[in-house]
Amino acid sequence: IQHLQRAYVNHDPNVNELAAKVTRTLIQQIDALSEFATEFSNYANMPKAQLENINVNEVLQSACELHSKNEMAVIRLHGHAERGQVEADKHQLISVFNNLLLNAIQSIPQDRQGMINVATENADGQIVISVSDNGVGISEEEASRVFLPNFTTKSSGTGLGLAISKNIVESFNGSISFNSKKDVGTTFFITL
Repeated sequence: IQHLQRAYVNHDPNVNELAAKVTRTLIQQIDALSEFATEFSNYANMPKAQLENINVNEVLQSACELHSKNEMAVIRLHGHAERGQVEADKHQLISVFNNLLLNAIQSIPQDRQGMINVATENADGQIVISVSDNGVGISEEEASRVFLPNFTTKSSGTGLGLAISKNIVESFNGSISFNSKKDVGTTFFITL
């Protein structure tokens, strides 16, 4: 803003171009701060879950379709668990799946065709959802902090997505874990 002010006072011939650039930058930064404030507020005050009997396969398919338009990765949904009904909050579960898919897409390096495989299966009376990518992976050092609030390996984002996802999954008496190999990829597992 100070730079724009100086350009205006000095009658800089590029003041309109500079104003447009400064405006775009300010809007981006305000949006990022707003997103951070919203996510932090959501993390601090998780809304009470509205539990209902939902079909995990249908919710997962919807999330995969939403992100399938992304050019960075091909998303494949494999084999549905025969028993996909769980008691959960549909909107919160969608948020978890969206977070995992977005993280998987963002983990793909620019020089690699992304492959994301999503699957459901039944095991011991539970449903296990897996989201696998061929991204950059998570180092051993980073692994212990993945679910901590404000931890991120990305250049953007708040670092609250996985912390919120963990809280949501655990509120449904489920669990979330992952396996990763640096420069090979990561698989997140949700058991409900």
